[in-house]
Amino acid sequence: MNFPKMNQIGILVKDIPKAAAYYSQTLGIGPWFRSKTVKHELAYREKPVNLDLDIVIAFRGGMEYELIQVKGGDECIYSDMLRKNGGGIHHLGAIVRGFDEKLDQVKKAGVSVLQSGTITTKGAAVTRYAYLDTLAQCGIITELIETRLKGILYVPQNKAMMYVGLATGDVERLRV
Repeated sequence: MNFPKMNQIGILVKDIPKAAAYYSQTLGIGPWFRSKTVKHELAYREKPVNLDLDIVIAFRGGMEYELIQVKGGDECIYSDMLRKNGGGIHHLGAIVRGFDEKLDQVKKAGVSVLQSGTITTKGAAVTRYAYLDTLAQCGIITELIETRLKGILYVPQNKAMMYVGLATGDVERLRV
């Protein structure tokens, strides 16, 4: 299996404003954008779960940085890591076109899906994602991600698109 290029680092944090300020001031990563989510359907180990999450993203050097804070909800992919070490680098993500085809390829290669979901935002962007159990192969969870506008047009994830998202109502800027 030829895995897509990794272009996202997902980091589990306890306090997004504090973490985003640190990453901005110390590492020069930012500005940070928060999705205006209106609907988030997800399944953990193929069972529907409810989660209250806060997620922000920023870009630097061709890489997307995603900060994830669990505010409440059911057992999920983040729970184990929070219990074991309180957070940290959680996954590497690949932003793809042809989500279903890519997911079929990894499943055929024997890689299972740990958690998957669909996020719909206020401006009608729809992001589908799947966290893959690649711990045995590469020591970290990997993720496939695809965003489409109104379910039709593929949308790349980059800083320029975040500014488009500000105009469409899909994202808001996090002030740090």
